[in-house]
Amino acid sequence: MEIQRTEGLLPPPGRNFQEALNYEALIYASGKGEASIEPLFDQLGHTLDLSIALPSHPHTYADAIGVPPSILLEGYYHAHARFQRLSTGDVIIKRGDALFPQAAAIVPHAPRFLYVRGDLSLLSRRMVCVVGTRNPSDEGKLFARESTLAIGSAGLVVISGLALGIDGVAHLTALSQGIPTVAVIGTSLIESYPTEHANLQARIATEGLLVSRFSPVAKTQKWFFLLRNRLMSSLSIASVLVEDRDGGGAVKHAQYALEQQRTVLLFRHTLENRSILWPRKLAADPLTVIIQKTAEIPNLLGMHPKPPKPRLGKEDKNQLTLF
Repeated sequence: MEIQRTEGLLPPPGRNFQEALNYEALIYASGKGEASIEPLFDQLGHTLDLSIALPSHPHTYADAIGVPPSILLEGYYHAHARFQRLSTGDVIIKRGDALFPQAAAIVPHAPRFLYVRGDLSLLSRRMVCVVGTRNPSDEGKLFARESTLAIGSAGLVVISGLALGIDGVAHLTALSQGIPTVAVIGTSLIESYPTEHANLQARIATEGLLVSRFSPVAKTQKWFFLLRNRLMSSLSIASVLVEDRDGGGAVKHAQYALEQQRTVLLFRHTLENRSILWPRKLAADPLTVIIQKTAEIPNLLGMHPKPPKPRLGKEDKNQLTLF
């Protein structure tokens, strides 16, 4: 998996910055996952100030995770070097903070920290996700674009996963029309994937918001993108699944959304496609809504659409043809 690196400056030190650094150092040094480390970390918080640099109490931390202090300190300084690559404006939000979206905080597997870059106010807005295959049909691209416009016309935020295909169409359409957009990425903020979307990622960081559940220490794995989908669905009030194959990532996203008691919108023509099974499986869930046209989306979400103001420029038209 080719990852593009992006450099930055060390952000101002803060409680969440140091606590997140300590937490990630424990994960890195122990080789254990969040499920094992988080309860240990919480337990340590009863006797230690987690916002103080880990090297102040190396033996206590090392004993907790069962490694020699020298290994722990080596892991800490590795993590510290990675955290220094965050940009000055990047923000680390801890679960329980006022900025951490409550809807995402209460679902199972909610991350302890979110790493964000861009317009933080979007986290308090109602978001609707547009997802689908990385290899969309021309019809799929059209429905993704029209869905994005319908969501934007109701004053909602468009959220997607920055992947090739449907995600890219949704983000580019939103940016071209002045619709706020959030990209939940499957890497840390200091990386970019896919590399074809490095410029799009940078643009969203400037004009919208990037959200990651992965620290700069995390080495990107394929299964990170499923965790990305689970977070993305929890941040959304609903998800529009444009098209996908059986077993695709967008289908898994929809399953997460339904588990989290979120609405999933499917198109009638997709349900009638007998070459795939997933639409009928999802349609069996009472939270799945079948729609005929994208114009139905705002009313189904209890919003009142406003007439769109097209402003698609030549550059954006050219970009949309890439997906």
